[in-house]
Amino acid sequence: MEDRTTDYFNVNYLRYDQWYEAHRKEYEDQIKFLKTIIPKGYGIEIGVGTGRMAAALKIQCGLDSSPEMLKLARNRGIQTYLGDAYDTKLPDKEFDYSLFYMTLCFLKRPEEAIREAYRISKRVISVIIDRECEYVKEIMKNPIGFYSLASFYTEREVEDFYARAGLKVIGKAQKSLKTSNGLTYKLIAITGE
Repeated sequence: MEDRTTDYFNVNYLRYDQWYEAHRKEYEDQIKFLKTIIPKGYGIEIGVGTGRMAAALKIQCGLDSSPEMLKLARNRGIQTYLGDAYDTKLPDKEFDYSLFYMTLCFLKRPEEAIREAYRISKRVISVIIDRECEYVKEIMKNPIGFYSLASFYTEREVEDFYARAGLKVIGKAQKSLKTSNGLTYKLIAITGE
């Protein structure tokens, strides 16, 4: 992640983590969708944050640039790596898959991070909230908190990131969900190798 984003999450990691408790149904709905796309095997979540998703999905490892977030991820049983999504310093093809869950929106050079994820894994899965959905349109009217640091993308844009990173898209899935206050959003998962 970028320096400003890392600084934000280092300070606000507990507030970020508490979102999952405050929005339990959304979190559980997202986990249910993710379980349909995450393959078996040895995985790493890039941008693991506090490890909520990785732990729920039984993803063994996580990389993040925020030391404070990684402390919570470690407490959830995740093997953590402090590092940079563009240069992880991890061995080639170490993992069966890499997951970017809501991480690409915080990266200035998503295709470089995707290329690096493919270097360290056999398959790369990216999950985004579609920029065209009602929820994101509402957020962008007045972006606050970590959303003020995010750049949202469309499915086509993420497919272009994969192509520029040298990956072929081998799978796509999507799921429309609702926020706790009734706004619709769409999760899009793109898998490439």
